Amino acid sequence: MKSILFVQPNFRQGPKEVNAYYLPYSVGTLWAYANEYEEVKRNYKFNGFIWKRDNIDNICVNASKNHVIAFSTYVWNKNYNFELAKKIKSINPDAVLIFGGPEIEIENKNIFLDYPFIDIVVKSEGESTFKDLLINLDNDIIKIKGLLINDNGNVIDTGQPVRLNELDVLPSPYLTGVFDDLIEENFDVEWNATLETNRGCPYACTFCDWGSLTYSKVKKFDLERVYAELEWIGKNKCGFVSVTDANFGIFLERDNLIADKLLEVQDTYGYPYTFSVTWAKNQKDGVIDIVKKLTDSPKFNQGLTVSVQSMDFGVLENIKRKNLEQHKIEEILDICEKKDIPTYTEIILGLPGETLESWKNNFWKLFNAGAHTGLNIFQAQLLENAEMNLLQTKEYDIKYSTVYDYMSGSYDEDPIKEGVKIVTSTNTITFSEMLEAQIFSWYLNTFHVNGITNYISRFLNEYYNISYQQFYEKLLSYIIEDAWFFKEKTETENYYRMWMTEGKITHPKISNVEIHGWNIIYRTVLNMQNENQVEKMYQVIERFLDNTIKDKDIINDLINLQKAYFINYNKIETYPKQITLKNDILGYLENGNLDSEKTYIFDFVEDKNMKKERFLENIYFRRRRNFGKALIKKCHRT
Repeated sequence: MKSILFVQPNFRQGPKEVNAYYLPYSVGTLWAYANEYEEVKRNYKFNGFIWKRDNIDNICVNASKNHVIAFSTYVWNKNYNFELAKKIKSINPDAVLIFGGPEIEIENKNIFLDYPFIDIVVKSEGESTFKDLLINLDNDIIKIKGLLINDNGNVIDTGQPVRLNELDVLPSPYLTGVFDDLIEENFDVEWNATLETNRGCPYACTFCDWGSLTYSKVKKFDLERVYAELEWIGKNKCGFVSVTDANFGIFLERDNLIADKLLEVQDTYGYPYTFSVTWAKNQKDGVIDIVKKLTDSPKFNQGLTVSVQSMDFGVLENIKRKNLEQHKIEEILDICEKKDIPTYTEIILGLPGETLESWKNNFWKLFNAGAHTGLNIFQAQLLENAEMNLLQTKEYDIKYSTVYDYMSGSYDEDPIKEGVKIVTSTNTITFSEMLEAQIFSWYLNTFHVNGITNYISRFLNEYYNISYQQFYEKLLSYIIEDAWFFKEKTETENYYRMWMTEGKITHPKISNVEIHGWNIIYRTVLNMQNENQVEKMYQVIERFLDNTIKDKDIINDLINLQKAYFINYNKIETYPKQITLKNDILGYLENGNLDSEKTYIFDFVEDKNMKKERFLENIYFRRRRNFGKALIKKCHRT
């Protein structure tokens, strides 16, 4: 029998004290399917997984004893896989090394000259092709569709694979026991699980490689299988689940049932205690109903992701993005605010056609649409098999830099660094403009998105007709005179420049939080809390308001409201607190009536005994839950 080893390593996930890793779902699915066939059972012995980034010198000898080694390759393990494969091949040239996954360069005509240690590449959706490959490995594999074969450095391309007509032919790696031994042998690990309820995406966004593996038609797994997998996840105490559907909520009735089952499993087993989903892009009212159901559960309050990527129609056309109309976004955000549903909006810096001006306008448009919290800014990435990387780099003169600390966990002490290609300039935004755009994003993220001034700016926009652009441009000109903030801005700009030119930054810890490319934008909020600068910042903001509007009562109300909303760690013990506003600022923003005195209750609903170190960590890790902002309720007096 041939022994077979599967390789899908990942970084540790989340805070360091949580020993959390992903189960190797992709290769588990490959083996669960292939092992259903008698020819595979008869000829192959399953020899386990490499699922974390162990020292290669310590594992390569044993790994090389296998006849077949299958690698699933992503941005977070590409270089590790290559290095391991290279060493295995040097020890055992006869081992058959099979690669697949989204980061394999299937369009590279010199792939086997660049990576001579790879014997075979499985293209696109891999289960059926991989099964046929194992069965025919000693025969003529050229007849199998969906392969790139290394013929002494030359590429033999066997054509496009045939996609599975029905996903029900795929057995679950969870339910077939593929991971049982792995879990039993690693009892100290808190496992993260991956849940597929369907495959495919009807959109063709050029920056994304989702469709490159499964094409556009969305196919569904049997609902009873999904239920059974959720039960397995709960019973096996998986702490986190990533629902990998490209558009959860696209099948409203079905996805409602899945959400119900997930809540039932949480209630029964206490696991998973949290999960993430990628919500349907074209959101219907029913999607909001699913989100509301989940946010009403005490164990989940991630909220609704509204993925706009850009508010510029020219950019959206360039990236082939069918986006929501702006009035529809306003409607969704308004409904979510009224139903106390957290919203999470994504935009991407560096997309084809985006300019410095259009990037700034993205924020003003989003603020006007009602997106005031949970705004996440990503740097555009060139994923290997995405159209933006393969075709649009030349068309838009896209320049990039490889950075090595843009994935959570990738900064751990590891001799093999994983890089992500981030866009640093295009034919519409220069490097210096990109740097300015990053500083602009950092500034608005610090003050508006994180809750320091968002109610102030909203009220001034509505009541005094001071636009968001006017408010934040004038505030920046004023607050830059403060020595502490000037130092923060200067240092942040230097770190962004270093990141884009050198590929990583060397930043001292803020308390126990390590600062890298993926969380530079949060460094000032962290420093503000850690260095006890919150009260001072509000003193500066109050002086700015004194120079902007004349009504002292309104200024006092705005400052008191904002200070209660933005949680100052040093005052956690004062929550819940009642704040009486002489002018009902919140009521005005809701219904346009600036009534007289109103009292509100502000509460910090997290652990009030939380150590500062944990509080600072949560500013990033729980940002999707609006961590650091108070829950506000109107006080109804009898």
